[in-house]
Amino acid sequence: MLLINILIICLIVFSNYVHGEGESEGKCDAVIDLSLIIDSSGSISPDDFKKGKEALIDIVSRLNVGVKKAGVALINYASNVSLIAQNAVFEFNKAELLKQIAELPHIRTNTATGDALALAGKYCGLRCRKLMEGIPRIFAIFTDGQSNEGRPVIPAAEEIRNGPIQGDIFAIGIGNISKKGRDELIGIAGDVANVMHIDSYLDFTHVSNAIAMEMCAFPAFILPDVKVQTQVTGNNTRYYKMQTLHKKAKSAFFEIEIDDIEGQSIVYTSTTTRKPTSYSSKSISKRTAKGSNIYTTYVPADAKNFYFTIKGVKSTINKSDFIVHVQPVDF
Repeated sequence: MLLINILIICLIVFSNYVHGEGESEGKCDAVIDLSLIIDSSGSISPDDFKKGKEALIDIVSRLNVGVKKAGVALINYASNVSLIAQNAVFEFNKAELLKQIAELPHIRTNTATGDALALAGKYCGLRCRKLMEGIPRIFAIFTDGQSNEGRPVIPAAEEIRNGPIQGDIFAIGIGNISKKGRDELIGIAGDVANVMHIDSYLDFTHVSNAIAMEMCAFPAFILPDVKVQTQVTGNNTRYYKMQTLHKKAKSAFFEIEIDDIEGQSIVYTSTTTRKPTSYSSKSISKRTAKGSNIYTTYVPADAKNFYFTIKGVKSTINKSDFIVHVQPVDF
């Protein structure tokens, strides 16, 4: 679990600048479908709830919200769950989105986290952009404690992560959370690396930049044999992930076939690191065939995930199409 202090904040932000996710002044240009799930229960004081909204406003202010960029949905929950949406789509108007956050009501009842996650998953299933577009589906939940009402939490979270949605959950706990509450956050996220603990809502306002940058670095889920178009500016990156053949107990070669339409892109891969770089990339072979660059990585049967990074080389626009072929190995 991430423990927030000045050193870790600096490391997170520095890492994002090194890998090209952030622009000047902590801005994020990532193309994402983001669901912000906000605990509005009675255990949060009015002053803390106000600070929480200030932090969320700062997070959204750092995103490039737009139809072909970041789309954001707001879910405010306590015993009841409210989807804050003026349209039947993710909100792509930043001014409207900031207004919605500022006007979020403090419900002040119990904590039905499972119900909130279930609604977020259902809405994304209807309104998130298509998987074939290669856009990360990120669910960021902000809570001060353990769920105490509504449907079970972990099955609702697992449906988001492992079901057709194929989303990632970033679980942020705020304040003095019990061990059961911390364990629940890990269960929600499914990975301790996707859990953050912040000591107070005041600290939340101080680390909103780091949270925004971390959300912008989650990978998009990719299906095999489906063409995806990606576009990045110079030295920026896009992150992707795929399921391996782990459940079939099979090793495989993953071939990333990439066609540069404009500029030039390079590829790094990993089975352990969510954001592969030139330093952490697995052994990878590259060849050229019919004008395409083909990057091949051997993925053993015990690897549960395959991650890859596409990084822009040219200083302006780097646009490319790519498709990933998975070739099982029978030995």
